[in-house]
Amino acid sequence: MDWSSYFLLRGTRRTYERVFMVPCGILSLFGAGAYFAQKDFDPTPIFGMDQVIVYGLGTVVAGIVGLAVGPVVGNMVFRVTHSKAKPLVDMMDKEFHKHIVKNRADPTANSVRNPVPDYYGEKIKSVSDYRKWLRKQREYRRKATFFVGDN
Repeated sequence: MDWSSYFLLRGTRRTYERVFMVPCGILSLFGAGAYFAQKDFDPTPIFGMDQVIVYGLGTVVAGIVGLAVGPVVGNMVFRVTHSKAKPLVDMMDKEFHKHIVKNRADPTANSVRNPVPDYYGEKIKSVSDYRKWLRKQREYRRKATFFVGDN
C-alpha cells in the first residue's frame, strides 16, 4: 500500500468515526430518556437533589457517553467494511506513528508565542500535508533552539 492510498483510507476511517458519533449520541440520549421516563418518581432526594434533576443529568451524561462511543463504533464498522485492507492499514498506522514520533519537535520549549504545531499529526491528510508538517516541525525546532520570534 502506498502512502496516498493510506491517507485516503485514513480519511475514510475518520469520516466513519465522525458519522457514527451522531446516531450513537442520539440513540443513547433517547434510550436513557426512555428509561428514566418509565421510572416511578419518589419524593426522596438522590444525592440531596430532586430526582427529576438527577434523571435529567443522567440522560445528558448518557448522551455524552454515546458521543464518545460513536468513534469506536465507526472504527469497528470501517474495519468490517474494509476487512481486506485492515492488516495493511494497521501496518501503515504503525509506520506512520514511527515517522511522527521520530520527526516531531520537542514540546519542552512550548510557549504562547511559539506553540507546538500539530504534535500528533492529526491534520495530515496527504503526502504534501506530511511534508508541510515536517517543515513546521523543523521551523518550531529552529525557533525553540535560537529563540527566534515572529515579528
